[in-house]
Amino acid sequence: MRSLILSVLVVIASSGLSAQVTGRIDGTVTSSGTKVVLKGITIALIERNKLTSTNGEGSFTFTNLAPGTYTVRATGIGWNAETQQIDVTADKPAVITFSLQESAKNMGEVIVYGASRQPEKLTTAPAAIAVVTPAQLERASSHDQIGKTMEHIVGIDVVQSGSNDFNINARGFNNSINRRMLVLVDGRDPSTPLLNLNEWNSVTSLLGDVASIEVVRGPGSALYGPNAYNGVVNIRTTDPLEVQGTRINFMGGEWETYRGSIRHAGRLGDFAYKLSLGASTQLNYSIVSRMKDTTKPNNGLEYPGLAFDVRPLTEDARRPFAYIGTARLDYHIDPTSRIVSEFGYSNSGNDFYVNQTGRILIQQVQRPFARLAYNSERINVQAGWQQRFVPVAQLVFNANATSGEWSNVYQIDAQWNNWILDSTVRVILGVQHEQQFVNTTYDYEIDTTAVPKQSRLPLLSPDDQRGIFTGVYGQAEWQANSFLKVVGAVRVDGANMYDTQISPKLALVFEPLRGHSVRATYNRSFLRPSFADFYRKSPAGPPVNLTRVESNVDSITSAIVGEAVNSNLDLSAATPQWNLGNPTLSPEIANSFEIGYRATPSEKLFVEINAYWNQRSNFISNPLGGLAPNVYPPVKSNTGNASYDAIADSVLAVELAKINAAYPSRLSDYQGNPTLVVAPRNIAVVDEYGIEVGATYFLTSELSVSANYAYLNAEVQDNEVSTLKILPNTSPHRINAAVEYVSPGQFDAGVQLRYVEGFQWIAGTVEGPVPAYAVVNVNAGYFILPELRVGINAFNLLDRAHYQIFGGTILRRQVTGSVSYSF
Repeated sequence: MRSLILSVLVVIASSGLSAQVTGRIDGTVTSSGTKVVLKGITIALIERNKLTSTNGEGSFTFTNLAPGTYTVRATGIGWNAETQQIDVTADKPAVITFSLQESAKNMGEVIVYGASRQPEKLTTAPAAIAVVTPAQLERASSHDQIGKTMEHIVGIDVVQSGSNDFNINARGFNNSINRRMLVLVDGRDPSTPLLNLNEWNSVTSLLGDVASIEVVRGPGSALYGPNAYNGVVNIRTTDPLEVQGTRINFMGGEWETYRGSIRHAGRLGDFAYKLSLGASTQLNYSIVSRMKDTTKPNNGLEYPGLAFDVRPLTEDARRPFAYIGTARLDYHIDPTSRIVSEFGYSNSGNDFYVNQTGRILIQQVQRPFARLAYNSERINVQAGWQQRFVPVAQLVFNANATSGEWSNVYQIDAQWNNWILDSTVRVILGVQHEQQFVNTTYDYEIDTTAVPKQSRLPLLSPDDQRGIFTGVYGQAEWQANSFLKVVGAVRVDGANMYDTQISPKLALVFEPLRGHSVRATYNRSFLRPSFADFYRKSPAGPPVNLTRVESNVDSITSAIVGEAVNSNLDLSAATPQWNLGNPTLSPEIANSFEIGYRATPSEKLFVEINAYWNQRSNFISNPLGGLAPNVYPPVKSNTGNASYDAIADSVLAVELAKINAAYPSRLSDYQGNPTLVVAPRNIAVVDEYGIEVGATYFLTSELSVSANYAYLNAEVQDNEVSTLKILPNTSPHRINAAVEYVSPGQFDAGVQLRYVEGFQWIAGTVEGPVPAYAVVNVNAGYFILPELRVGINAFNLLDRAHYQIFGGTILRRQVTGSVSYSF
């Protein structure tokens, strides 16, 4: 692994040693009507198969060009394409200007990055990928929730519980604490190191500061490594040059919901800066007490099957809050390279999350981060640090347990890319290194006079864990001819927590006609076990008196064999019960085959069809007794006679089962003492297959209709532990439909329908049905002035009470409005 890393670094370092006489193209794109510069326009250099997009000043640059004549094409959603030719010489930059006319929308001109870590057209990307566009993000300011912006993407499950608990997954096998989708914000993974959970309310980025969101469906470990198991959510925040000036946004509405943000960006010579601040508070209306109350229906629960709370719910706990701030400074070395420095901080709390036993309250969490990056056309390097600190204990509501976390993550990511073989092959080489430090036993009550000391136990044993993760990857994209593109990639990941993983990828993209592409791909991905999976130590119940069990075993065995025997079980009056990790776990594995078709038969129509088959193995099971006998060996009798031991062990199983049917498998040796243990293990092989179909049609340049459908099914091929159910935790049939009217800079409105067929849910000890639900959402926005926009959003307009995850809250209608002003 070390030699491989050194080889990659040598290639990166040597890439700039060779030079030749080259020229460049500098260009600008404006609107033909208003002469306003246009950002985000796709620029294609036809002869070199290169793509870029205009920046916030409407400009673009191509460098390292051999002298000659080149064809440049400018395209974008809502604009007529324009093509020009230009002569490039080595003595001075060639300057080109485009003036585009407004046109019908054209989804085929969207540029994406996340499918292969390089810019490319959506229609020819080697993966199933969708984009939340800047216009859609602007309309989302009326609800101001990043998670909600993705809920109408085909094949994506966005389930909500309470105000801020969002769970985002692709293609099945969701979980209450889902970590099968890798989320990146400007290349930074904001998930919690302990559990890899994404806390959307504490993500240190404001929705109003998000420039684009790309969602890649399907395995992505070949380029992104661990946890890109079901896909990748790639979030990019705005460049200071894209958003110069000041923007203020305020959102408010039902359930005492208030959110506000302000952003200011500017330029000082070669420096560009951006400052963002935001705050929010609301009433988490759907969170109600689950204390047992026999006078109420379902004994006080919202619906049958939920776990009862063991602690009361306070009014303060129903009021989540968040305070977020970021500061960014860019230094532009030249038009194609820059240095980026950024610091951010969030302080949030009173967020409830559904977990595998019930629900947990995050009373307060602080999350600072910092990053330093160098970006250029060929080399990109980013180093970062982030922390998760819980100054007030996290409260488990269905058990008398608390937890804490003080974690630090340090990461560096370096990537090099270039074209070789007469610009027919593009190569990407990269290396990532990350170290995570997790502690759960610090004294997290800072102010003991204001906050009562709350009892807690360490969640990990041994605590103060350190994870070391290194990945090296490479990708080659070969443009075989004008209609066939071949993409191959492989990544090698090593760690101190699991064996080396190799993740290959192969994709063929066939474009027989312009605007029509067929894709066939193979991917392998893996999901690393979390620190808790490996090293958890949390109570599984109160201590149990087993002294009578031992005396019964001795007396019954003695009666059977006809002489006095002693089993020497050493069972105590307070035998502990522990939920423990399993340090021998392996990563979950997925092998995926997929075919896809994308087409833009006209500028008004976009069609997408995907079919996939996944084979998943090595699932990390729910904790049960007897699953890890190699780590926690079963307690056995020791009478000194092997035949007597067998009899005594049989009697022991019978006596334990009289108390609890699960105890015979749970009684294990832990640290030299008899203990009732539950632990996870790797289990099962599952075949999964699905279909995704979607279409968008623009009736006019302003009015569009869209619909999509996703089907999923899974079949268990092998499961050694038949008592453990395996379910995809996803509806087999999901439908989205929408009608939208958008007049840029004037008025927009939309109606969305989301239907989810009922399905069964299981996660940990939580199991139950999620009934079918259909939700109608409505949004509208109006520009009073070019700089002043007002908007309204109605979630669940028809007020259909439903829940989207078993264990989650009942969701009702919520209407919010927003005002944003830019100057």
